[in-house]
Amino acid sequence: MVFNPLPGLELVWDIVACFISLVLVMSVVLINAKIEKSGKLSNTVTRKTIHIFAAPVGLLSWMLFTGGVFSRWLAMIVPLLFVLMFVAIGTGRVKNEDFVRSMSRSGDPRELLGGTLYYAIVMIVCSILWFYVPTSGDVGNLASATPMTLLVFGCLAGGDGLADVIGRKYGGERKFGIGGAERTVAGSIGMFIGSFLFSTVLVFFFSLEPGSPFIVANMVMPIIAVSLVATIVEALSPKGLDNWTVPISVIVMVFLLPFLGFAWAFPIFTL
Repeated sequence: MVFNPLPGLELVWDIVACFISLVLVMSVVLINAKIEKSGKLSNTVTRKTIHIFAAPVGLLSWMLFTGGVFSRWLAMIVPLLFVLMFVAIGTGRVKNEDFVRSMSRSGDPRELLGGTLYYAIVMIVCSILWFYVPTSGDVGNLASATPMTLLVFGCLAGGDGLADVIGRKYGGERKFGIGGAERTVAGSIGMFIGSFLFSTVLVFFFSLEPGSPFIVANMVMPIIAVSLVATIVEALSPKGLDNWTVPISVIVMVFLLPFLGFAWAFPIFTL
């Protein structure tokens, strides 16, 4: 699963992997921007497609890294570049209409300084604190492995993204929420289903490496518990804050899992 064609030159390959990761994530954004510009899909669809797939694609690209001492910091460069880009566009220093149209509701560049920016910042934090590459035979690396980031973005990307899509299509007129947020029962169901499915799929991919400590069957119940808490928190989050509240709730819940009787043998941090 982990690909390192330059044995002995791990740092060089990690730099290449960083570039490939950037290209993959940027492709998600640019492809959807082009689709939105063509009029084939609405801004709502392309915006949520980016929200759902950008981070998971970035996470899966972690498998390209060697797991060396510089790997997490090079992986962190990708979301950092997006943070800088969002700030530059949102403050008007850089003009990029494709980015604005495909990732904002209103077409106002300043909207990129909200939830979109928070999403990328969370990715930076996760890259620093919970980076993991399932390198075979690296006992130290396996001992420090934790699926924290996989669950965070399973809920934030897959769950929150699917909540909006399902809520808009099947939610109807009956809405609830606090602080200006508009939630629906259908959207909350979509949040739970998306959180569970995306978290499970991400864990599955990272479990494929021989020697990986992740066993999907053993993690089903913890993932259900985390997804349920994330769903409740998302439903109660004020407008514009769910990109903070959802990942924080996942992190806190993962920390509490062993105290709640769930089998959880992974460390909290990997630094």
